[in-house]
Amino acid sequence: MMTTALTTHILHNFTPLNVLSENRLKDVLTGCYVESVKPDTVLFSYGDCDDKTIFLLSGELELIDYQGKVTLLNALDYAANYAISPSKPRQFTVKVKKPSNILAVDQQKLNDALLWEQSLSSLAKTLFAQLPENIDRDWLLLLLQSRIFYRLPPMNILEILASLEEVSVLEGQKIIAIGEEADSCYFIKKGKVQVCQNIDDEYLTVAYLGRGDFFGEEGLLKDSPRNADVIMLEDGVLMRLVKKDFDRLLKKPTLQAFSFELANNQVQNQEAAWLDVRLVEEFSLQHLTHALHLPLPDIRLKSRQLPLNQHYIICCDNGQRSAAAAFLLGIQGYNVSVLSMGLEGLSAQQRQQYMVQ
Repeated sequence: MMTTALTTHILHNFTPLNVLSENRLKDVLTGCYVESVKPDTVLFSYGDCDDKTIFLLSGELELIDYQGKVTLLNALDYAANYAISPSKPRQFTVKVKKPSNILAVDQQKLNDALLWEQSLSSLAKTLFAQLPENIDRDWLLLLLQSRIFYRLPPMNILEILASLEEVSVLEGQKIIAIGEEADSCYFIKKGKVQVCQNIDDEYLTVAYLGRGDFFGEEGLLKDSPRNADVIMLEDGVLMRLVKKDFDRLLKKPTLQAFSFELANNQVQNQEAAWLDVRLVEEFSLQHLTHALHLPLPDIRLKSRQLPLNQHYIICCDNGQRSAAAAFLLGIQGYNVSVLSMGLEGLSAQQRQQYMVQ
């Protein structure tokens, strides 16, 4: 296999990469590569649970299902605008038929980018309506883009903001020190900090952080002593989140999630309804029978079309966009849960029985 150079313009050709902003595409780009692959190369096998999303740039592939049925996919086909057999575990063995170029994307980076690209604007507007008028909105937008929130069920964000304690700090002040017990993490509202660690018996500066950045979370996540000194480079303001709130809101999220079996029982008994929040293109390819469809970017404007007296079990590909939708609907008074592991968690038999194209 030969790896070639990759630029963001290639990513614009594929769904759902084409909905990402340039900045989000750059994030995703760091987890991408292009490969030239020879005939008879197996890209992945039925049942695999790898961490890549694969797109076909040129050439032709064979998609072989669990019964041995073969479907050809040419790069000129409309279906090649989408990821190849994206569900995990893989529902096909994919083999190279003719010399091909493929684009491999880190799936978690793509999931993270999609989640925040589609939900950040609505999330921010909703939070602004719930928080005091004097809140620094520019700082809040920066904060919401912090990677610490990528895996957080958005339902917890409002409570985290309410739990933050503002702390004024001075130039030269050591905020955390190597070896100390980790009792809180910090978000920088104003000022800059220097992060230093002992590496191979040398005391080195490993990072400079500024407004919108955060630090101190590693010790809390691992329940371990601090592994760095963090020192203020100028007077500033930090927002402190103490360990008990960090554990409750970040380490132990409380979003209600159902397995497919439990969720489907509720839907079959008319105790709940499926609500799919993926993009129109994703929904049109395949979706759960009788699922309602409301794309995540449209939830703020169109959610009132949904009756308030219904329990909705929200689904997407892997559960992350479902969590964002649950937050946006939950604070409007809707009774919502999410499908654990998303549609990717369904077995081949469940897909065949309960999904339609």
